Amino acid sequence: MPSRCPYCGCCAVTVEETAEGGKVVACPNCGMSGPESVDGDAEEAVMAWETLCRKMCRNCRQAYIRRLVELRRRLAASERRE
Repeated sequence: MPSRCPYCGCCAVTVEETAEGGKVVACPNCGMSGPESVDGDAEEAVMAWETLCRKMCRNCRQAYIRRLVELRRRLAASERRE
């Protein structure tokens, strides 16, 4: 089982299948995922997840910003419906 998300601390991370047939560990809370195991090996995806740098690098920061923008858009749409 993969460890908690290094960015938000969520314990509910899971191994997911990618559109290309690989496996990746993903966090449902903040949207962080990766690195991908291209051959579909879940164990390899978990090992890669465990070796993440635990820092907010440029690629991670861009993914995080995209997720925040999406969440803000959803919140605004939800507020308009109320």
